Amino acid sequence: MPKVSVIMPSLNVANYIDLCLTSVMQQSLADLEIICVDGGSNDGTLDILNHYAASDSRIHIIHADKKSYGYQMNLGIRAATGEYIGIVETDDFVPRDMFEKLYHAAKEHHADVVKADFYRFMEKDGSYACRYNRLDDTDRYYSKVVSAAENLPIFRMIMNTWSGIYRRHFLMENGIEHNESPGASYQDNGFWFRTFCCAKRIFFIPEPYYMNRRDNPNSSVFSKYKLYCMSDEYD
Repeated sequence: MPKVSVIMPSLNVANYIDLCLTSVMQQSLADLEIICVDGGSNDGTLDILNHYAASDSRIHIIHADKKSYGYQMNLGIRAATGEYIGIVETDDFVPRDMFEKLYHAAKEHHADVVKADFYRFMEKDGSYACRYNRLDDTDRYYSKVVSAAENLPIFRMIMNTWSGIYRRHFLMENGIEHNESPGASYQDNGFWFRTFCCAKRIFFIPEPYYMNRRDNPNSSVFSKYKLYCMSDEYD
């Protein structure tokens, strides 16, 4: 069983997928399962995925029949066989030691969920302008095991699913999945909320282990319809 299954949903990210996928392939924790779930790319993304899959047996490509981030994520999680689940969005990238550090913390603290700080970045002329994002501005919850039931303020933390890992059987036992509305807007918010609600052991790391891109013009963060997707999920 792989230590971590990394789910990578893609849709027309040919400009970014090289950097993203190689950053996962070159992780210091080599015992990974890399599951690329493509939503019907037509810009050459699939050619790049197939090129890397031909030389790395850890890479598995799934062709989704819906253009839905949540649907792609659920396909990937259901196909995963790893002890833990990681998520890397395919216009982002990750430092070489990310999954080694997260997995070590998960095992040491018997965690259902491990979350870390992260950078948001924009790229220009081959250089990166980065901004550090702390999950916990109070420093109350770092480097300790907590549960949301006893620490409700953790629900005020920045909402994201990709700066951590999740014990796969914990997700399965609690039926935690992504919303499968069309597109990619807010489909991970319910997943984030339910993991915090159900997890009895969450561990927060005060180090940045993820690079989140903010200059992709096709990103769902720029969609004016995204709020409706969240409303539909909780209707």
